[in-house]
Amino acid sequence: MPIDMYKVLRELMDAPAVTGFEEPRRKRIIEYYSKYCDSVTVDVIGNVVGTLGSGERAVMLSGHYDQIGFLIKHVDEKGYASFDQVGGWDPRVAYGTRVRIWVGDGPGDCVLGTIGTKAAHLTDASEREKAIPLKDMKIDFGASTADEAAKMGVKVGCPVTPDTGVAYLGREGSDLVIGPAFDDICAVAAFIEALDILAKDPPKKIKVYAVATTQEEIGLRGAQVSAYNIQPWAAIAADVTHAVAPGVDANRVSDVQIGKGPVVGVGANFTRALWEMMEKEAKKGKIPVQRQGVPSASGTDAWAIQVTRGGTITGLVSLPNRYMHSPNEVVSLSDLTNAGRLIAATVKALEKSDLKHTVEVYRKK
Repeated sequence: MPIDMYKVLRELMDAPAVTGFEEPRRKRIIEYYSKYCDSVTVDVIGNVVGTLGSGERAVMLSGHYDQIGFLIKHVDEKGYASFDQVGGWDPRVAYGTRVRIWVGDGPGDCVLGTIGTKAAHLTDASEREKAIPLKDMKIDFGASTADEAAKMGVKVGCPVTPDTGVAYLGREGSDLVIGPAFDDICAVAAFIEALDILAKDPPKKIKVYAVATTQEEIGLRGAQVSAYNIQPWAAIAADVTHAVAPGVDANRVSDVQIGKGPVVGVGANFTRALWEMMEKEAKKGKIPVQRQGVPSASGTDAWAIQVTRGGTITGLVSLPNRYMHSPNEVVSLSDLTNAGRLIAATVKALEKSDLKHTVEVYRKK
């Protein structure tokens, strides 16, 4: 029986993981991985690596758990905080967002604030037609002086996240859920589903490395470190991808639809034999899947893993996502469960396969 994806998402999301400050969420991932894996380790950059299986060939699952956010840069004499972005933010989305300033690593170690807005009554028409630059925004968190802010624990370097959690979109029990940072905690949730399946009959010819990576939002850094260390024979990256949404044309996103299954990436960043295997296993297991053309860089861990050391057999499973990099992303729970099922089925197929990982040499006769 599939695991409760809503519960997994809520528990992981409640712990913040702004890039460079991932420790609270890392602890929860370790707890989940420990239920299924033979071993769980954390490397020097903060990647959580769970292993399962006893074979010599390494199959790496890779998806990041860091999230975009903000970082306090300065607190002025009136107690307002200037900040900068961590990862890619659209200033139109950030303006007016209610936020949590994290002054510690515990669940309640935060100060509530808001990115202040200038009331429409006080702006002219030309101002309202322009996006406010992030450098001109400030966070109001109730302090009246810099000293008061310091007593509240707010100081330079504090990470900041939107003050939103996971909730059902529409009505209770809906297949669609809304929240921040589904990019890319969804990957870890899919790995947990896959590990739950694989742990019932652990692989014997391969060793699975389920890697929750760090620092993807600033350049795929965790994936580079883990792929170099693991030296996988094959790798499956997991991430989110843009789905059709208001204002987003189908031809722009390969007609990816929420609720119609996970997405198999097709293009130069991926190994054809592996994406064909994914589609074959999906058909065999009656797992709904979609296909997306990726002409060059995928912007996912797959981009780093593919060319690490001598190169790696690489594939990508993505989750349809509306409103990415906003405080209110939308994904489908059934898509997420099916992503885990697809990853598990592909791992089992890889155990029986012999995809080539060596360079073929042709000599003149």
